Amino acid sequence: MSKAHTNQENNKKKTKSRKALFIFCLGFSFAILCFVTLNRAMKPVSKSEYCGSRCHEMNTAYHTWELSAHGANHKGFRVECVDCHLPPKDHYFTHLIAKGYEGGKDFYMHYLGPEYDGEIIRQRILQHLPNERCQYCHDDLLNKPSSTAARTAHLESLHDAGKDENKCVRCHEDTGHQRINKLYSP
Repeated sequence: MSKAHTNQENNKKKTKSRKALFIFCLGFSFAILCFVTLNRAMKPVSKSEYCGSRCHEMNTAYHTWELSAHGANHKGFRVECVDCHLPPKDHYFTHLIAKGYEGGKDFYMHYLGPEYDGEIIRQRILQHLPNERCQYCHDDLLNKPSSTAARTAHLESLHDAGKDENKCVRCHEDTGHQRINKLYSP
């Protein structure tokens, strides 16, 4: 093989390598741009105020959340809607997929769905709210129980969370949202 032919093949390989590197860098830059744009776009729609002000179906849930321990408390700590109703944000792709699904479902129900019945939706959400969402923040259930009965209930909940009676919301139904009939009863 001649030296000229070898140089020509080496130049082709270098050109292919440079082209592949350029395409990789371009794709990587595009992925970063998409990631940043997606996170910026998600920021305002992840706030509880967005849920409460944009959807008339969520007004009651929003206002009852504002009065709850998660919306207002003496420590000034607020838990956003997405913190309880979606997987944790540090499970990024799971959170993103769930947010897209739930947002699409809410959009569909808002514009094309049947008449909204808040009590039916509330019951459905309580039924499907997993203990892991509560335990993500409340991981010290056994360290600070208010009574022996609470400690026993929390132990049962931790050891057999699959049972309906061991769900956090079974005892703590009003933690995230105050019930309307409790707010307006004499």
